[in-house]
Amino acid sequence: MNECYFTTIHGFVRFILLEYDFEEAYEKIAVHMYPLYASATDRKVNEIDIDELYRLGQLLYRLDEDDHLVTSCVSIAVTIQAILFSGGYESDLLIGVKKIDQKLFSHAWVQLKNGKKIDPNNKIEDLKVLQIYDMSKFTERWVLSSL
Repeated sequence: MNECYFTTIHGFVRFILLEYDFEEAYEKIAVHMYPLYASATDRKVNEIDIDELYRLGQLLYRLDEDDHLVTSCVSIAVTIQAILFSGGYESDLLIGVKKIDQKLFSHAWVQLKNGKKIDPNNKIEDLKVLQIYDMSKFTERWVLSSL
């Protein structure tokens, strides 16, 4: 996967996240990615390199630090999850929190169904998971609400 494709998908994700409240945005992203998820086998999608997604996530963090792009852990995690979903992979977006110096710190990352975590910012240590988001479940919820 190339950097241009990854940053373009991130731009789409970030735009949607900024335009709607989080759950509505997440649902819209899931619904838009669902046809790719459903057709992944027929399209003979190549195996997605998890290490490459990790590296590309780190690239987005660096671009943000250098003021070339605006990112957040949420926008990067949703981008990673959307790419996985479009390739036929199930994963969860996790939102966690912990207290640091009397302040709350929150962070988002992706976890594959096999338990492997993708956190390009390496911030998940000691976080208590508050919320889990699954694109398949949000797509199913959308379909049922349309009936």
